[in-house]
Amino acid sequence: MKRTIGTILFVIYAIIAILVTVLLLSFNEYNCSEIGGYTVYIVDDDSLEPEYEEGSILLVKETSDKHVQIGDKIFFYKVINSQDYEFVSKTLQEKVQQGKHIIYEVEDEETFDSTYFVGKADDTIVIEKWGFLLEFLESKWGYLFCIVIVSLLLFLQEVFDLVIELKYGGIKGTKAANVANARKDAVKNSNKEKTIDTEVKEEVK
Repeated sequence: MKRTIGTILFVIYAIIAILVTVLLLSFNEYNCSEIGGYTVYIVDDDSLEPEYEEGSILLVKETSDKHVQIGDKIFFYKVINSQDYEFVSKTLQEKVQQGKHIIYEVEDEETFDSTYFVGKADDTIVIEKWGFLLEFLESKWGYLFCIVIVSLLLFLQEVFDLVIELKYGGIKGTKAANVANARKDAVKNSNKEKTIDTEVKEEVK
């Protein structure tokens, strides 16, 4: 029973570790993962409230421009400088074709190039609360302690179990070896007792 539970927990952990690793490897230049046609964004402040609470995970589906209509709520990357950006949600007011690019005119008289277009709010899956955990796992210290070190310990445990199995034939072999050793000790103790009894009898004579 314990072995079955341990196996189940190991499988769950392995899935989480692989998922977090894939998400990290799928980061784009805005530090958002792009995987399976979705952009993964963790709401880390209150800028998108009340629609999206802090700590939520947004899975924004990749959408072509032909499915974007006036009045749609749209997600954009709003670049502040070469290193900082904001993930914003705006209502589309107008679309203007400029060469190969499309300029999206939104509320507050802002404009966004189609390069920074992420997707529609209507095509977004929201996972509440779990963003805090994913954000920690994706951090360098969280990934180090929860993924790298734990994986290393599990690997060493597997190596240890393999060595034991090769040397003693697994758990059963180890138990058998312990029983055999116990019997040897019992025989030795019995022989010692016989020797002592013999010496005592000789002294009595």
